[in-house]
Amino acid sequence: MEILNSALHWLGENAGLTGALLAVSMLLLVGSLWLGHYYLTTIPHDYFVRPHLPFEKLRGRSPALWWALMIAKNVAGVLFILAGLIMFVTPGQGMLTLIMGLALVNFPGKQRLERAILNQPVVRIAVNRMRARAHRPPLVLTPLE
Repeated sequence: MEILNSALHWLGENAGLTGALLAVSMLLLVGSLWLGHYYLTTIPHDYFVRPHLPFEKLRGRSPALWWALMIAKNVAGVLFILAGLIMFVTPGQGMLTLIMGLALVNFPGKQRLERAILNQPVVRIAVNRMRARAHRPPLVLTPLE
């Protein structure tokens, strides 16, 4: 009980910081919901079963721009992953934000991990229901035969 009282006392004495943290948390909640919905409803239905070569046309024509875009994409992915982990203990769509972050970063076994997450029945059903409301076909999560 004393821990709760000291926490409430700290919150009361740091009302500005508490309000700012609450505002940031709510912004992350709304932003992750919107970005997650946009991302999951606009990717091609076969996105998780085909190889990805992002910005590959630029690689030969402008290597410096290609590297800059790849670094920016991976930094954004790491930020989404961190935000997703934070959202497991604060308000927000942690799993959805993690999936978006994983989609942006490059590492070996990435597609296998994404499919493992999306093959969870609760996640797969929610994502495909969201895609159906957006008049998009369900995601294909296993390689086409």
